[in-house]
Amino acid sequence: MTAPSPFEVSRLAERRRVLRHLLVHPLLLASAGPALFAAAVRHRAELTTWFAEYAGWSLVVEPAAGHVRLLKRPAHRDGTRPARAPGKEPFDRRRYALLCLALAALDGMPGQTTLARLAEAIRELSLEEQELSPFDPQLLAERRAFVDVLRLLTELGLLVLRDGDAEAYAQRGKGDALYDVRERLLGQLLAAPLPPALAGTPARMAEEERPQTEEGERHRARQVIFRALLDDPVVYYQDLDAGALAWLEHGRAFLYERLEQDVGVELERRAEGLAAVDPDGTLTDSTFPEGNSTVKHAALLLCEWLADGARAARAAGQPPPPVDSSAVVERVAALRAEHGERWSKEYEPGEAGSGRLAAGALALLEGFGLAERLGAGWRARPAAARFAPAPVNP
Repeated sequence: MTAPSPFEVSRLAERRRVLRHLLVHPLLLASAGPALFAAAVRHRAELTTWFAEYAGWSLVVEPAAGHVRLLKRPAHRDGTRPARAPGKEPFDRRRYALLCLALAALDGMPGQTTLARLAEAIRELSLEEQELSPFDPQLLAERRAFVDVLRLLTELGLLVLRDGDAEAYAQRGKGDALYDVRERLLGQLLAAPLPPALAGTPARMAEEERPQTEEGERHRARQVIFRALLDDPVVYYQDLDAGALAWLEHGRAFLYERLEQDVGVELERRAEGLAAVDPDGTLTDSTFPEGNSTVKHAALLLCEWLADGARAARAAGQPPPPVDSSAVVERVAALRAEHGERWSKEYEPGEAGSGRLAAGALALLEGFGLAERLGAGWRARPAAARFAPAPVNP
């Protein structure tokens, strides 16, 4: 077998860099990363085939419009990665509603608009939807929610601020801002298989049409496995359906090879599932337990506590019971008393602050597959054992 030439090695390395970047940042703008964008254009044929074949994801490369969009679809419904404006809390239902109204309003606007014009268009659209409360820019909470939507759309690159101050509008309801609208990017933001106009309901937007054949089922099962491992650090066998498990039984070697060679990810096999390990530590939108943050420190200590309790239950021959949410808040309150001098003061004293911190820490653990919600309680998942305190030998 002939060894690849230096040129081929260089091309493979470049293609891997682009692939890894798109997994973390599914929207690549030429203005934000010219060199990486040029590489994506060079490798668009191979990348388009790779994503479509293994994950069932579409890759849209628009050299003239200056963007590359990977239309990712999750292996399962996941509420652990909410939208949020830079430096802000996750979007609530109202912000999601205003985001959808903003996208609909922008679809009928020219290539440049103002904050005031967009706010008025959103107000008019909200009046047409009986299930929505009308958008009222006279209210401070409504203006803040609207400006959070503008911040997100600006970060994504759909809006480009030319002049003005959106923050002044949010705080006082005065002032205006001028935005350029990237019209060709607007149609690529939504990654749903069915557009809202054809789906009719939110649930149908996620439906994917597949051939009802054995080959179609094999493709679906393979894509479920690839999607899960490309998006999540841990995949548990118990979360996979029978078809995906059957494909994994026979396609494990192929899966390992593709992820290692094409993505640079190593897979660890455990009794409960698979863990995707990135030696570089860069193939992620969030790190844990690394990072100097109060939420991450609290999450690590909670993870140790939950995992230790689960291990004690198994040692006693019992299934680990869920820990009531109130007990988790009490635990966080105790941790605050111990570590409060080093933790952020943004969480107010008392039960309310401990509750907010506990919610943030639990959401982080859930996103990393280390804890799961069971009714009104929480339970450590098997991967949390990595963070359990080591038993002390007598």
